[in-house]
Amino acid sequence: MDRDEGRSDEHASRGARLAAFLEARGPAVRALARRLRPAATVLLLLLGAWVCVGVVTVSVIEVGCRGGGGGGEGARTRATVDLPDYARPQADTYLSYPEWYIVWSYQEKAAYQATHLPSGFPYFGAIGQYWSAYCAMNRQVQGRYPFDVGDHVMLVVIGTSFTVEYALKAAYENTIGRVSEWLSSRQAVEEDSYAHTVAQQYADFVLVRPFYEFSFLKRFAGLWGETHLWGPHALRKWERKLFLSLDYGVEAFYCELIELATRLTFGVAGSDTYASIAHAADSAFTANPHVRRVRVLGPDSFLVIIPRYQEFTPTALSLAQRGVRFTDIAGNATIVVSLLAPRSFTWDPDEGTILFSVDLLTDPHRQRLVVQAPVAALHALLGAWRRRGLEVEHIYDY
Repeated sequence: MDRDEGRSDEHASRGARLAAFLEARGPAVRALARRLRPAATVLLLLLGAWVCVGVVTVSVIEVGCRGGGGGGEGARTRATVDLPDYARPQADTYLSYPEWYIVWSYQEKAAYQATHLPSGFPYFGAIGQYWSAYCAMNRQVQGRYPFDVGDHVMLVVIGTSFTVEYALKAAYENTIGRVSEWLSSRQAVEEDSYAHTVAQQYADFVLVRPFYEFSFLKRFAGLWGETHLWGPHALRKWERKLFLSLDYGVEAFYCELIELATRLTFGVAGSDTYASIAHAADSAFTANPHVRRVRVLGPDSFLVIIPRYQEFTPTALSLAQRGVRFTDIAGNATIVVSLLAPRSFTWDPDEGTILFSVDLLTDPHRQRLVVQAPVAALHALLGAWRRRGLEVEHIYDY
């Protein structure tokens, strides 16, 4: 008997065993399928609804948040033509702001929970600021840069999930949560303190890493392992335990889902940004050892790699304080910066172009200014803003 005949007999045997198993277990399998069918149908309907909401949202943003033409992508120089990861779309400096707004909202919420119970947080105000920011930034990119489906799908996905999360928390905290607070005479229990700790850990984590890498399962375990089962205001304690357990459990599942979808769609994002700099003495690199020289462009001028995301901001500030000037960042000549300023602050038009401003929801004295600046003037503007007492919140490095 040859090898092919042996494989045929083996496959036939496996088929016979599978048929026998299905015949014996058929009723149970069919019963299980009937029980799971409603859940599968609901999941498919929810997925379809989410897709429809996404399509409608992108369409509304595109139609209702129109901008002007002009502008375009930055040019690739001869010195960078062999670096495929050097240039990034200039539109990303605008479209990354709504994503970072969610980070700022989590920071604001964590700071609020340090001294307040969660029912008082302005959840719906934060939702409104996210979508207003997305609309404002779409006006800046529409007609100037190619439409990037991936960027807009990502902003709708995270915006929708942010909206659902905050809306559900607002509804719960202002009904059952408020009753629970009343029963505890508005005294915080140790679960409230634990929730604040987790909120601060999460807010700090998403500054440097994607949100879906945060381990909510570890915090779920800590909720039950690090807080007592009984204590003062037992009703509030158990209400918090059950609510936070559900919250952390859902967040853990959602993070796993988004991580899988992100890896399949975008791969693993790079953690560095290329930039061309001038007037860069050796002392600037000594003070910033994580800035790596790639090649020499001229006297004290270099093509460098700088850590991306939140670390880019303090690094750029440090370089500017040492007289370093940016020629371009990721192949682009324009960049967006957000600043924190008093609400009474008077803007000088020579300090950049304000795209829009928003009040900090939990601070009656401060506002966030979102500014467009030329990369070549960034060093001078950073110095001017610092002298006027403004806090550079973030430089949106594409």
